[in-house]
This record gives sequence, C-alpha cells and structure tokens, in this order.
Amino acid sequence: MKIKINKIIVLLLFMSLIGTLAIYNMLPDTVPTHWNYKGEVDKYSGKNSVFLTALLPVAMYSLFIFLPKIDPKAKNYSKHTKAYNITILMTILIIIGVHWASIFTVLVYPLKMDLIVKLLCGIMFIVIGNYMGQVKPNFFFGIRTPWTLANETVWIKTHRTGKYAFASIGVVFLISIFIKGLFGFGIVITSVIICLIYLYAYSYFEFKKISNNCNK
Repeated sequence: MKIKINKIIVLLLFMSLIGTLAIYNMLPDTVPTHWNYKGEVDKYSGKNSVFLTALLPVAMYSLFIFLPKIDPKAKNYSKHTKAYNITILMTILIIIGVHWASIFTVLVYPLKMDLIVKLLCGIMFIVIGNYMGQVKPNFFFGIRTPWTLANETVWIKTHRTGKYAFASIGVVFLISIFIKGLFGFGIVITSVIICLIYLYAYSYFEFKKISNNCNK
C-alpha cells in the first residue's frame, strides 16, 4: 500500500521550517525547551534547539509514509486510509503547534505551555478516537496487543471500544485545563494509564472468550 504525499502537510512543514529560519536571529542565546506540570520553564537549551523541534514533524511525517511500506499487512492501509491520514495530520499539527507556541513564548508573550499542550492533546485524542473503529489489522498503527494482532475479531472489537477510550482521554485533557497544579496533571496521567490497562485487558479477555468458544 503506497501512502500518497499530502501536499497540505508538506506545505505546512515547509512554511514552518522557513519561518523558523526567518526568526532564528531574533531568538535569545538560550530558549526554554521543557516545562513542568505547572507550566513553568525548568530547562533551557541553546537556540539551535529550535531546529530540532522544527525538524521533528518532518521526521515524523517521513516515518508515517515509510512504515506502511514494510508492514506485512500493508494492504489493510487502503481500508483505513482516512483514519491513517487524520492521525498523520493531527500529529503533525500538534508538533508544529507546540513548536510555534514555544517560539511565541520567547518572542512575544509567555504562554502557559501546559495549557497549550493539554488543549492540543485533548483535541487530538477526541479526533483520532472518532476514527479508531475504522482501523484494520496492521503492525504499526492502532491498538497493538498480542491478542489484537493474533485475532482479527479481537482487533475489531478492541478498536471499536478504543474509540470511546481515546475520546474519554481527550475529554479529561480538556477538563484538566481548568484544574491547576499537580492534581490536574495527575488526573491526566491516571486517565491514560487506566485506559491503556483497560484496552490491554479487554483484548486479552476477548481473545480468551473466542478461544474458549472454539475449543468447545
């Protein structure tokens, strides 16, 4: 399955890189590169680091294009093209969004980066979750557990359940915007862990149920 190059994404990547080059000399010698759960800067790096975050979406997009070419179940990508393309777009937009939000923080006004990340991640999980039920079996994209990979029925059921789990995580991210401090951070991490454990366990028990029925 050949994934077509998305001209809009390529244009966004090009504009982001050109924009980064254009403002590079305006940056101070050191720029913030990490924020804690309070949205406070806790790490600075040389301004050259902006090229790492500018090139990260390029690397990610290249990976998204490359992986289907080596996937043993490559033919299934044609069955979930829309879900895959939406996931690519959301991932690239978020990385570019965080990159430029950090630059805006340095040059214009100090944004609350924790809120920016929560907002972007919340939207991403809700949007991707909406398409999760369309994803067909493959080795690189979707909810991959030993049991979803072993049985197509388990894969389908887990992904139909997964869309609600992903959407729930997204809602928690958005709600956490209004909850300050460690507690807000904690409910996000907890929700992610709970959903991951649930999906992992769900796929296992569905697999056992199918296996037991086959052995009767």
